[in-house]
Amino acid sequence: MQEPLEIVIDKDIHKLALISGDTIVRMYDVGLGGDRTPEGSFVITDKVVNPNGRSNGEFGSRGMQLSNTNYAIHGTNEPDSIGLDESLGCVRMRTGDVEELFALAPQGTPVRIGEDVLPDLTLVPEAKQRYQHTLVPKQNNPNKTYHWLN
Repeated sequence: MQEPLEIVIDKDIHKLALISGDTIVRMYDVGLGGDRTPEGSFVITDKVVNPNGRSNGEFGSRGMQLSNTNYAIHGTNEPDSIGLDESLGCVRMRTGDVEELFALAPQGTPVRIGEDVLPDLTLVPEAKQRYQHTLVPKQNNPNKTYHWLN
């Protein structure tokens, strides 16, 4: 990857892409909230392991806050909601997907949400295996309760 990373979320097709320049690094199916999911430009401002102190809660095992809003990209304890508009506006991901994205996208990564926003990119790497990562210490915050809109 030679260009900075960017996350692009296409509300029309319920897809989240991690992009570097003209390369889609990863593409995931996501659950959204329809009109409740905000459109525009954001950045990942806060990353947390086991939001609200547990991995099996409504926010799953990882969460990434979008700018200084009550919206986040996070896991879910309702995997059947992926591909649907059932959240209160947050972006829901499957456990393995959100854990991989969490490891790949650093704090400060730009996030763009809209309709028909995925670029026509031709270079998509094969994803035969998940990105292997080691958790960075101190990414959990047991003293903070998150109130993202699920």
